[in-house]
Parts: sequence; C-alpha cells; structure tokens
Amino acid sequence: MKRPPTPDILLTLRRLFIRLAPPAVLVAVAIFVVASTTDGGGAGDRIAVAGQPLVDPKSPPPKIPRRPLTVMIVMDEFPIDAMLDRNGQIDSVRYPNFASLAATGTWFPNATTTYDSTTRAIPQVLDGILAKRRADATYRTHPRTVYDLFGRRGYRIVRNEEATAICPPRYCRGARPTRPAILPMLARGRRERLDRFINSINPGRPTFYMKHVLLPHGPYMFLPSGRQTRRTFQDPVPGMNGPPGFGDRFLTDHNQQRLLLQIGFMDRELGRMFTRMRRNGTFDTSLIAVVADHGMSFDVGVKDRRTATAGNIDEIAPVPFFIKAPGQRRGRTDRSYVRTIDLVPTMADVLNFQMPYRASGRSAFSRASRRRRSVRMIKRGFGGTLTISAGSMERRRRALVRRKVALFGSGDFRTLYTGIGPNRGLIGRRASDLRPAELGRVRATIVGAGEMRNVTPGSIVLPTQVGGPVNGGARGQKRDLAVAVNGRIEAVGRTFYLRGGRQESFAVMVPEIAMRPGQNSVEVFEVSGRGTSLRLIGRN
Repeated sequence: MKRPPTPDILLTLRRLFIRLAPPAVLVAVAIFVVASTTDGGGAGDRIAVAGQPLVDPKSPPPKIPRRPLTVMIVMDEFPIDAMLDRNGQIDSVRYPNFASLAATGTWFPNATTTYDSTTRAIPQVLDGILAKRRADATYRTHPRTVYDLFGRRGYRIVRNEEATAICPPRYCRGARPTRPAILPMLARGRRERLDRFINSINPGRPTFYMKHVLLPHGPYMFLPSGRQTRRTFQDPVPGMNGPPGFGDRFLTDHNQQRLLLQIGFMDRELGRMFTRMRRNGTFDTSLIAVVADHGMSFDVGVKDRRTATAGNIDEIAPVPFFIKAPGQRRGRTDRSYVRTIDLVPTMADVLNFQMPYRASGRSAFSRASRRRRSVRMIKRGFGGTLTISAGSMERRRRALVRRKVALFGSGDFRTLYTGIGPNRGLIGRRASDLRPAELGRVRATIVGAGEMRNVTPGSIVLPTQVGGPVNGGARGQKRDLAVAVNGRIEAVGRTFYLRGGRQESFAVMVPEIAMRPGQNSVEVFEVSGRGTSLRLIGRN
C-alpha cells in the first residue's frame, strides 16, 4: 500500500498550485490539501466533501438506541459572523467541517447569547437558566443542570470544564467545589486537552460527553493546518491583543485576521472529532450539540471588546448554535431567534427526555422560539437589559459581514492576507525588483527569528507571524512596512504603538505556504514613495 504524501511533498505541491493554478482549480486543490495535511500529513481527518452531509442521506437508516451517545461542545469567544461568506453562509472552503455540520444537522444562524462573560455565560448554557447576580460558576449555585438530564438516566459523564465547576459530585467523581483559573488554562494545554477529549469518545455504554474549549478565544497562535505560530502563548509584542492595542486600526485588523485563522484550527479539530466518530460508528446515531458562550467585538478605540453595549451587541450576541439529531442526515437552516439558554431544553426535546427541572430556555424547535422577534442580553453587572429588534440586528450583521469580506476575503485562505495594510499592490512582487536600499538607522527586530531559520516539517511550530520592536525612528512616528519571505513580498502593514507606550512595534501574518522546510530568509522593509521604494530595516 502506498504511503500518504509526506508534509514536505504536500507543501511543495501546495506552493506550486497556489503560484500557477487558475482560481477555479484552486478551490478544489485547497480542499484536497487541507484534508491531506492534518495530523502531520496523514490523510483522513477531513474525509467529507466540504459543505456536504457527513453521512450519505441515501444510506439505510441506523437503529437509534434508546439512550443515544451525546456530545456537547461549548466554544469560547466565537462571533459566528467571522465564519460567514458574502452570502451569509458558512464559508465551506475555509471552514469545511462547520459547513458539513450545517449540511448534516440543523444550524441556527440567528442564535444569540444572553450574557457576555464566560463564567456567567457557560453556566447558562449548561443549565438553561438565566444568570443571577450572586451565582458563581460552580455546582453549589447551579444545582440542576444538563448533568441531571443525563445522569438521572444512567449515562456515564465525561466532561472537561475549563472555566467552570458545574458537574456535581453525584455524577462527577472528584468534582471540585471551585472553578479553575482561566488564565493558566489559556496559557497552556488547550490543544492537548481538546485532543484528549476527542480521543475519549468511544462506543459502548450510554455516555454524555461535555467539553468547554477555550477556542477560538485568544491568545491567537493556532493555524488551520494544526500548527502554531510560536511555542508559548506570549505574543511577539506583549499586550498587542489587549486594551493597550485597541486604539490602532491596523493592529485591530491584524488581530481579527488571527482570529479567523484560529477558527480554522477549531474547524480542523471539529473535523478530527467527526472523523473519529464516523470511524468508530458513533456519529450517525449520536446527538451532537455545538455552541459558544459569546462573541467578540473588533471596534477601534475602545477599552473593552467583550462587554456588550448597544453599539456592539451585533458582534457580541450572535454565536454558533448547531444541533445534529441521532439519525439526522439532511441539513436544515432554522432562522429562529434561539438563545444559548435554549440548548439544554432542545437536547431534551430531540431525545424525548423530560426536563428534570424548570429552565428559562425553550426548545429551539418550539413555537416560543419561532415567535421571538428581538434579541435580549443581560447587561454586565446586571445593570439592566440590552434589547435590539430582529430587523436591526440583521441589518447590522450584514454590514459587518460585508466589511469582513472586503478586508479578509472568502474562500481560499490566500485572500485573508491581501486585503489589509497599505501598499497592497506590493504583495506577490519580488523585493529585488524594487531595488531596495541598504540598512539605515531604523532597525526592526524579529522575535522568534531562530524558528524561521530552521523550519522543521514535523514541528508543531510554523512561524508565520512576523513581529517585534522597531528602534531608531522618531518618537511617535509610524511607518509603512512590507515583509518578504525568501525574496517574495508576502504581507504589508504599518507599525504601531500600544496605548501609553513609546515603543514602536510591528506585526504581520504571512501565509503558511510562504514558509518552506529548512532555512527561510525573512526581510522587513520600510516602504516609501507611494509604494515604489523599499529600505531594508530588519532580517532574521
């Protein structure tokens, strides 16, 4: 039997096609290459055709067990509109596994959260009850939850809560009475914890699997291929994705670009889960629920991008919400205004289980959900309620998607890199053709340059974020930049200053295909003369 192509061969093929193939061919090639390179190059993680059902609708219907295996995935800080194309559909080229889930189960594109912070929003997802001011994220203040729905019916509970401690000792042996600290969970182990959870899904005894994953929440470091831009969670410029960096337009676009890449990583992991379940025979007969706690705003000049306001509710409130019922093979889009507190009642409805307690939410398939014509969120700190009509929400969301597509494109990931920054016409040109000037007094230092000098195909790191400090310029001055990888300009950008700081810095993303195995030459140029003149200011 022939072995699958190695990562080196695949990288070469992918680079060749991207450079030479016409756009019509690129879409098909992109789907094949992404499918073939997951898990270090082995084929099979994305074996379904993007946007098509994950089970053949014409195959014989399965025998549904009385207590179906159930998987519940709760993602974190995930604005659903980041995943949409210009037609308001899930971008099936960039995010094939989400698109295939929508083509197999039921997608609720108008789903919204009821609260804007993880430790309040996640408990509401797990119990379906609107948050109370004094309730913490533990089982002591959330005595009846989704765990009762399944535990009372003899299900085994396999759960991984990353910011809450909701599962009680009666169902979860060794349950902790206090929630884990979120920052250490963000700093390390997100990939590993998710992988362990996916690998735990097996046929056999009726089991309820619950996973809260701190993705696509920052730090932004993961790539659609499954690799990561650096070894640690720390950005090359500390604070660049926090309040000190919220005042800069280009830096905001750069961080949103990284979010879109990290959603690609989450899509890959979801595909790994689907593949495991299909191979072990559990996918078709299981209930799968996928949701997120809240969204994320990318406004410029704000102090906080997570607190919902009347001005950003269209970014914070909308979240992913998918239900794949046991035996379901044909996708359906349901535009009801469902809420995250509806998830547990919906699961009970689909499984024909009676709710063991009274919830605030209603089944997403109920008449009550279909009749909603507005979005309501509890204000942070319980200082009232934010309300927006369905019509206003839809208009604002369409505008958001138009702007996102204009900046970051859709379809092939190539367009993610060509729509932001000044002097975009330089992208794709050879730096040598522009006769760059020699080094001047301004110097750019590339953080992690050593990784770029020795890219190892089997390594988890692919250093596609190029950034660091810039020294030697006039205080407060910003400059246009171009970054070349192996002589070809792959990205453009502008330097920035963090709020209250004096250090000039830079950061851009280059495509994964720009980095070749072995040594890579990375050069940072200052651009002047309306994009006609380059001056080298840094190299790895």
